[in-house]
Amino acid sequence: MASLRTRAAGVVIEEGGKVAVVHRSFYKDWSLPKGQIEAGESVAHCALREAEEETGKSIRLLGFLGSTSYATRFGEKSVFYFRGEKIPGVLASKVQKGLGTKRWKDSETEEVKFARKEEAAGLLTYRDDRNLLSGLPPLPALAVFWADPSFVGPSFRLSFSRTLSCFAPERVIFSPSALRLASFYSKLSGAPLSPLGRGQVRERRVALLSSAKEAGLEKFGIFPKGPGIYCAQIGKGGAPSLSLVPFSPFPSLPQRL
Repeated sequence: MASLRTRAAGVVIEEGGKVAVVHRSFYKDWSLPKGQIEAGESVAHCALREAEEETGKSIRLLGFLGSTSYATRFGEKSVFYFRGEKIPGVLASKVQKGLGTKRWKDSETEEVKFARKEEAAGLLTYRDDRNLLSGLPPLPALAVFWADPSFVGPSFRLSFSRTLSCFAPERVIFSPSALRLASFYSKLSGAPLSPLGRGQVRERRVALLSSAKEAGLEKFGIFPKGPGIYCAQIGKGGAPSLSLVPFSPFPSLPQRL
């Protein structure tokens, strides 16, 4: 098993066309917000925690972007990056409730700056961080976080719900087979529920708990390949960006689809 010291997670945080970069006085560098995965912590939870600790901002995740690796004295280190966006305080309180944690402490970095992608890339010390920004498309118009309830047994409900809280969906849409799971998550986080196929959903970030067939997700190319939360970031007129984020603790890691 890899050492915790060689596994980390971070977030590309966006707001208004700008990206957050942080200056760390200890390392004398500019980087994207990131930090080490703690024992028993899911990779999504680590990414959210570290990003909020280092920037002091309330955020939610949108999906997995990719990973970078580099050599350290402890061995090859991998950093797993998510995409995230700033959120208002009301929604942030639901994230904290769902995760069962206190509000993150204030910034532990020397300086936090939101800059346009070109300026941010110019500030970043590491080439891999700059490469991650270079192909970043605009924020998606719609993000869907889907899970098949048949993969979430009773022993996984809490870890699943805490991981879903990192994405802070504004509504949970569920099929009859997912009623128990949806109710568990809603009670934990306070997120509103809607039965599948009942009326129009106006929120931009929604969770969908159903089988792929029930929800008609085949048109997005989403098929279950195992337990996890499938993140579909859907832009205007383009193919969705898909990723699979596990809800089991370390050392399970995200995947691109």
